[in-house]
Amino acid sequence: IRTVEPRHVKVAQEVFKKVYEKGDIYKGSYESLYCEGCEAFYTEKDLIDGKCPEHNKKLEYKKEDGYFFKLSKYKDQIIKLIEKDRLIVPKEKSNEILNRLKSEDLKDLSVSRINKNCGIKTPIDDNHTIYVWFDALINYYSATRTKDKEKYWPPDVHLIGKGINWFHSVIWPGMLFSAEIKQPKKVLVHGYLTVNWKKIGKSLGNVIDPIHLIEKYGSDSLRYFLVREIKFMEDGDFSEEALKSRINNELANDLGNLISRVLTIC
Repeated sequence: IRTVEPRHVKVAQEVFKKVYEKGDIYKGSYESLYCEGCEAFYTEKDLIDGKCPEHNKKLEYKKEDGYFFKLSKYKDQIIKLIEKDRLIVPKEKSNEILNRLKSEDLKDLSVSRINKNCGIKTPIDDNHTIYVWFDALINYYSATRTKDKEKYWPPDVHLIGKGINWFHSVIWPGMLFSAEIKQPKKVLVHGYLTVNWKKIGKSLGNVIDPIHLIEKYGSDSLRYFLVREIKFMEDGDFSEEALKSRINNELANDLGNLISRVLTIC
């Protein structure tokens, strides 16, 4: 689903209004360090060498008026969901979230922005648009609805990258509790595919074109490399040289030699 589609806009506004009418959204102001790439606020302790942990860039200080979601209200329920229902897989990613929840105060979430040119207007104030993360998280739910009914919800597995574990394993469950929507059965957190051990991303300019690789080496060779080279749920580094090495040494030489000998014996 695209978040500009009317069917998503309708559901996003419905969820926002339901949470507001429940008393879980209030007006206030917020000031902190902000990353444009993540579209998220950070505290000093979240940074690495004073920079965004995802984009390796310095952040700007922002102060905004807006509406806030009472995420703190659902802290105990979220902890219980993670501990009792074993929401997050693998276990180390579950422990990361639990340790943070138990060692820090869970702050309320800013869920609107003033006079944004893009985005969905809040159903309670035309001067504010719904904060991109509050809006974007709802698209998992809005995409499953048909004729205003839940067709495929809740999901058996909610698949995410490790960098957004907090958004999907804390903020999203809090929103679902408030809106009285069922939780995903599992949140499966995978690692990153990296280049020179740096996360692949448009903003970093190190995106790899898989179509080009498939045309050059074949889809089976690329599949083999990814399965052979990268441990499940962990980070894995890619380079074309490593791909060629696996193809030449293991597929062409080792496997090719084995097949040749077996065929000769047969």
